[in-house]
Amino acid sequence: MALVGSASGCVQAVPQDVVEAVENIDRDLLELRADEFSSTDYTQFSHQWMTLKARAQADEDLIRWPWEPNDLEVALRQLQEEGSRTVARITKERESRRRSAEDEIAQVENRFRTMTLQVSAIDSRLLLGEKPDEIELLMKQAHALYEQGQYVRSLATPNRAVRNLTMQSAVLSSELGRYADH
Repeated sequence: MALVGSASGCVQAVPQDVVEAVENIDRDLLELRADEFSSTDYTQFSHQWMTLKARAQADEDLIRWPWEPNDLEVALRQLQEEGSRTVARITKERESRRRSAEDEIAQVENRFRTMTLQVSAIDSRLLLGEKPDEIELLMKQAHALYEQGQYVRSLATPNRAVRNLTMQSAVLSSELGRYADH
């Protein structure tokens, strides 16, 4: 009976709630695609987590006295704090990129609609060739990437569409100039 009483003063070497909190942060970072937004921070967090997780698993069955220092617990709590800050920062950055992608896609679509209206006004879609179809495909791709949460990649696609639009606008301006001269 004396053994039970003395054992009840002991605590686990690694508090499970801290391990679960860091696991949740790791999942959040994966869902946020942290490697796309801040690969250095994500890599550093992952390496620390893998190291501390291995130590936690090795010390899982250890019991220590409450007054004994616990470097592993301190390291896990620090990683939890750092990870929480990283999640908050990446969430904010991801939202900013989402808005940028949304704005960029809308601007390119508006420009494309304007050009399409101008082309239909002079009935010269054949003159412009396949570029309008390419632009439409690029914008569909940009929307698909945006819907998948790949905001960085979705921003690159409208840039290609803008290059095509610029070329098409030059052709259209030339055509409109010829119509004005007649």
